Amino acid sequence: MNLTITDPAMDYIKKRMPDAKYYLLATDDGSNQYSKGGGSCTVGDTFQVVGVSKLEAPYDVKMDNNQDAPFYTSKNDMSFFDKGMKIDFNHNWLQLKSDSELLDGQMTTNDATKGVENTGMDGVIGC
Repeated sequence: MNLTITDPAMDYIKKRMPDAKYYLLATDDGSNQYSKGGGSCTVGDTFQVVGVSKLEAPYDVKMDNNQDAPFYTSKNDMSFFDKGMKIDFNHNWLQLKSDSELLDGQMTTNDATKGVENTGMDGVIGC
């Protein structure tokens, strides 16, 4: 999986998560250990960049990119991706795009370098 990351996007990511050794491109729909939000209306519709100090399953798919940054994703999350994946920075937001569409115009960051608090369904927002 190839990913293009614009310089402004990479600068923003590094600034928000300075201690991250790896970055994960993950859904933010309540379906993984890094997601606190979600609900059935956000499945495959919201994404996040997660900064971590070590890789954990299922995030073992390396994403080659123009920044030579250590980006990974999961096989499950890849099902939402298309050709020409790109992380851009516009109007103070990260944006996840493909050649055919804007997947998330307000992608968030999640600094999980100090571990992940398992909140279960506490943060899930209903639709």
